Amino acid sequence: MKPVIDLHEDISTYFMLHGGGYRLADFNVDVEGRDADIPKYFKGGVKLVFASIFTGLETFEPGVSKVYESMYGLWIPATVFRGSDSILFEQLRIYYRLAEHYGELYIVEDYSSIERVMRGENKVGLLLHLEGAEPISDPYDLKLLHKLGLRSLGITWNPCNKYGCGASAKKDYGLTDEGEELVRTANKIGIIVDIAHASKKTALDALAIAKKPILISHANLRKYVDTPRNVDDETLEALKKNGGVIGLSCIGPIIARGRRPTIEDLVEQYMYIHETYGPDIAAIGTDFLGLLGLPAPQGLESIDKVQGLLEKLKERGLSDRDVEKIAYENALRVIRENIM
Repeated sequence: MKPVIDLHEDISTYFMLHGGGYRLADFNVDVEGRDADIPKYFKGGVKLVFASIFTGLETFEPGVSKVYESMYGLWIPATVFRGSDSILFEQLRIYYRLAEHYGELYIVEDYSSIERVMRGENKVGLLLHLEGAEPISDPYDLKLLHKLGLRSLGITWNPCNKYGCGASAKKDYGLTDEGEELVRTANKIGIIVDIAHASKKTALDALAIAKKPILISHANLRKYVDTPRNVDDETLEALKKNGGVIGLSCIGPIIARGRRPTIEDLVEQYMYIHETYGPDIAAIGTDFLGLLGLPAPQGLESIDKVQGLLEKLKERGLSDRDVEKIAYENALRVIRENIM
């Protein structure tokens, strides 16, 4: 069994949103129909999870939901960002309480602690990630959040904010002056920059100024589904030059449209990346516990089945070494080059 790094899961949102559509239960129970929990991590060989903090609130705004339906292929609620700083601290609290309550979970803060988790057999590391910079009043606030354990930052969610445009932007103005300062501050203090959910111009702007490798933690390819939530070849080329990594997601409607995708559809996207951009750019970023009712691919409905994805990549002709890069090594390199 190969060790796995998952670049995006919404664990704290599961607890804050009354299960987020999944059955509520102790996180140390293998619950049928829940796509991630501690027993499933061990079954799937998962060693490290980017533990997302999402500070939006679901609301009713039909115009926004219509935009999201065009992006995802299914209706989902609109989201507003009110009181984001309070939600941020509550979700930080959830992660620290999880790590205190479950001895299997460990919050990683430096590369040596990640190495220990990757080598160990009875721990799953949580790397704290903020999905959308709305709670950050000033780029300097990143220094304070770094002291609280934050090690990864998504510039936007779907809407635009003061730092840049998100994927649902009507007018893509890219990264703002404050956004450039945010990227530079993150690079300086050891916080990974993530451009999943960003608009194309925001993504390209961030890749142009970043001094360290960037993540696209959970997205899929625009070549297969033409939605602004996905990533096109120009962005992938810039990501390769930056030395960054893309984690392909399990968000069904952005993998394939008009039907429920299969694990083979996801494998096809991995193969395209490998054949076009080489072995050093692809990783895993499921978005489990954050799918909002959107279907995962058949054959990869939960994180305990992730080894099956790796086996299918081997069946398609990838070497053992290349599969290991997708499973954890590419992500680990980006972490190592960012985190102090």
